[in-house]
Amino acid sequence: MQNGYFSKWTLYIMSYLPLYLWLLLSNVDYGNLSFERLIKFQWNHRIFNSVLLILIAISIYKVTQLFRTDGKEKRTLPKNMEITPESDSLMNYVITYVTPLLSFDLNDVKIVVMNILLFLLIGLMYVGSSATYLNPVLGIFGFRIFGVTDFTHAHHIISNLSFDELQAWKNNGREVYSYRLGEGVYIVKRIKK
Repeated sequence: MQNGYFSKWTLYIMSYLPLYLWLLLSNVDYGNLSFERLIKFQWNHRIFNSVLLILIAISIYKVTQLFRTDGKEKRTLPKNMEITPESDSLMNYVITYVTPLLSFDLNDVKIVVMNILLFLLIGLMYVGSSATYLNPVLGIFGFRIFGVTDFTHAHHIISNLSFDELQAWKNNGREVYSYRLGEGVYIVKRIKK
């Protein structure tokens, strides 16, 4: 179960994994790139790149932890459960990626500070509102967001099943793995046979 405050922050950090990779790769001086410089960590903006590497490590750890899903349980989807796709919520969240990308310049301290403050503000809102279901990294791995009603203790599920598959599995009483990701949010996965 991923319900603690620390876990919500690591989920938030993980949600920006593509941005960390983009920022790290965009700061490489490809004209002077050599294996020796890479090994010796002779990069411009070492502190910034070190922080990015730490955030990437946290993100990769969290992704592997989520796919291991230690707390999973088998359950049947309730027949009276209503399911609605919510991809627009995820797209709105992804738009927050655009702001730092448009204005980011490591040589301008003001822009760096403003982007860090924006990142922390979005994080406080993400964690405070338990918006753990808004995670583009899960979308990259083929998971979709659905709003649900009549699913015990859940208002959203994230699933690798399509809308049609969820409807069919619900109507046929097939079992799925469910895993609580946070307050009112579950990951629902097909059971591989």
